[in-house]
Amino acid sequence: EEKSRLHRRPSCVGMSVTQACPLNYSPVCGSDGVSYPNECSLCVQEKNADILIVRDGPC
Repeated sequence: EEKSRLHRRPSCVGMSVTQACPLNYSPVCGSDGVSYPNECSLCVQEKNADILIVRDGPC
């Protein structure tokens, strides 16, 4: 239970599936065990799954 409180939803407000993500490298670790280059990249992938951010930085 305590672990789930540490996970957070990505901030995908205003992002569309077709929108290109910025190239800034600010990695986040998804609850699927995948490292994403930034939160936007996770948002694009998250459209098809319920992926949370486990922590900032790579997995």
